[in-house]
Order: sequence, then C-alpha cells, then structure tokens
Amino acid sequence: MMVDSGNPPDFVMCIGDDRSDEDMFESILSTVSSPSVTAAPDIFACTVGQKPSKAKYYLDDTADVLRLLGGLANASCPKPRHTAQFQLAFGSVI
Repeated sequence: MMVDSGNPPDFVMCIGDDRSDEDMFESILSTVSSPSVTAAPDIFACTVGQKPSKAKYYLDDTADVLRLLGGLANASCPKPRHTAQFQLAFGSVI
C-alpha cells in the first residue's frame, strides 16, 4: 500500500517464532530481491529463539522483542527540544 502511493517504507521488520513464520520470511525476502523492486527497503527478519531459520536475525525471547519494539517506538518519537527561555523587559528611558 505504501509503495503504491509512492511512499516506500524505510525498512520492513518481521518477527516470528513458529514454523509457519518461515513462509513469511521467505516471502518478504523473495519480494525485495525481485528485479521489479527498484528501491528495496532494509529487511529485518527475526526469529524468536536461536534456531535454523530463513530469518537473518534472532531475538532470545519475547522480552527481547518487547525491548526492541520499545526502542523503536522511543527512537521514532520526536523529543522536545530544550530551548533557553528569555524574558525581556523594556522600561521607559527618561
């Protein structure tokens, strides 16, 4: 949907812990390696638990998944800038 509107994603992350997720990993990797995809996003395919997988990365457990998602959420939220506040007062000069 994003690609159809001219806004390709910066990256794709897929996380799974099951044999059925291997189909997702295979599908996403074959899609981005297709010659029809001109600007392929970075792919972060992760399996939960270290095991043979088509995913390039792994996270040890669901606590790691939550930490990763929390870190991404914090990184994508703009932080307020602390700007110096000045107070000016103008008095009459006689």
